Amino acid sequence: MTAYPDELVVAPVTITPTKPLTPTHLKGLLWTDVLVKASRQRISTRLVWNPRMAHLTTQTTAFWRHLDVAEPETDWSRESEAAIGLRYVAFHQGRPAMTARELDPYFERVESRAWIHPASRRLLELWRAQMAHLHVTDPGLTTARPLASDAGTALALLHERRLLVDHRRFGGPVLVDGTRWGLPVRQLIGADGHANYLLPILRELLPAIRPGRRFLLVHDNGLHADYLLLDRVLTVFGASVARLALSRVQVAGKAQSSKLGGWGGVTLGDLAATPGSADVAAYRLGMRLYFVGLLDRVSAQDFRLDLLRRCVGRAARILAQEPGEFKPGTVPDHPGGYADPHRLTVSLLGRRVRGLPPELREIFL
Repeated sequence: MTAYPDELVVAPVTITPTKPLTPTHLKGLLWTDVLVKASRQRISTRLVWNPRMAHLTTQTTAFWRHLDVAEPETDWSRESEAAIGLRYVAFHQGRPAMTARELDPYFERVESRAWIHPASRRLLELWRAQMAHLHVTDPGLTTARPLASDAGTALALLHERRLLVDHRRFGGPVLVDGTRWGLPVRQLIGADGHANYLLPILRELLPAIRPGRRFLLVHDNGLHADYLLLDRVLTVFGASVARLALSRVQVAGKAQSSKLGGWGGVTLGDLAATPGSADVAAYRLGMRLYFVGLLDRVSAQDFRLDLLRRCVGRAARILAQEPGEFKPGTVPDHPGGYADPHRLTVSLLGRRVRGLPPELREIFL
């Protein structure tokens, strides 16, 4: 039998508010949502999502700086998510030059005031409405909470455990040394003084380590090396860690970053607006049947709207029937110490499945 921890802390990789929510983002959000809600039926479970982990990066601040230079007068509250996302794609294609010092004010505003650029705030408002319609719990998209520790404290802890290679006194970068595990050194802070996304994650998670608490790191499998390193580092400090790596969802044969585009017509906003006869409950359950059930943890299949429609139809038929009986053990265990979202969702795709029991409605609707 799976050994559950006293508390499960689910820490998914955050999404930078610079584009619409794509099928890959949607897969991660739905897997996480089902996992958290199902695990709460077994043990104390909480979700860690601090938007500053995504905002305190050059990837985000450079785009914000570009928008301020290129379109200082734009009223972002009137822009669509696709229009903002296309600007993000064009930004990466053009790669406009900017200095590190030009980004300093953006990092400072995020750090001290939880500031969010109006374009990203507009995207977050749209995401929140779309996620509410899908009944995905808002993880704290605009939370103003500071990170659990400052950069200096996190770096000092890493230094004490001899995990840090610090070249700042020579005008160089700061790196995490993973060579003791056969991993390469990984940059945390560039020579320009700006951190990548790994340092904010460590700033949030290191102070949260407690006996009996297990961290579940949910991430894109393209980030495997970084998250393996995070796993090892957290373990050095006494943490119990599990990882859940999810593959990207291919669109038209390509599983690529959203900054390259190719998401037109398949964003969460597009899917929510797709005509159909199903009600909102069938939409919610059908989306989970497809993205968590049919799209396994690692899947090479293309996104298929026809299969998504079938899943919504299947959901409507399940919901039209009297609730089935909920038996103890219906929520399957995962060896990592949490409820297995894929196995639980797949169990609803069988022909013998009747209506949705109240206990599962809390998870899927």
